[in-house]
Amino acid sequence: MKPILHKGQLTTWKDDRGFGFIKPDGGSKEVFLHISALKGAGRRPKVGDTILYEQVFEPNGKISATKASIQGVVPQASSTKRKNRKGGSLKTAVGVVTLAAIALFSRSPFPSPITSIMQPGCMIKGNISIATGKKLHHLPGMEDYGSTVIDPLKGERWFCTEKAAIASGWRKAPR
Repeated sequence: MKPILHKGQLTTWKDDRGFGFIKPDGGSKEVFLHISALKGAGRRPKVGDTILYEQVFEPNGKISATKASIQGVVPQASSTKRKNRKGGSLKTAVGVVTLAAIALFSRSPFPSPITSIMQPGCMIKGNISIATGKKLHHLPGMEDYGSTVIDPLKGERWFCTEKAAIASGWRKAPR
């Protein structure tokens, strides 16, 4: 047997509590409407909305609406999918930012921050002079070696050999 679809106007709605009452078009007894009966509704209901619903007779003798919709409002797939979409938006945003960062660093004249991290045995510091902008490499034991800090985000990096530093365009620091 096909369920009977009823129609009525929402006369009361307590949005903070998620329920209200429908006055059926036929003029019969008011029907209780809980927000959970509006799964997939495109928005929350308002007093005056026309509600389409199926009826359920509760054990206490009251009538409740089920499988309800708001007339004229385009339904969404389901509230579960809406929640996932929000999480999906966050995942999409994180993905876009990640891809932008990869694109930025791949087009940058500087090495990737991943390859700029010091590897064991790679003790040569390649930094960029604040005063001149020149790429300089510092060997252990040089005067400025201890005070030189490598910042990969500025394009500075570590080298394993002096030959690798020179091949990458870095000059030996004066001190």
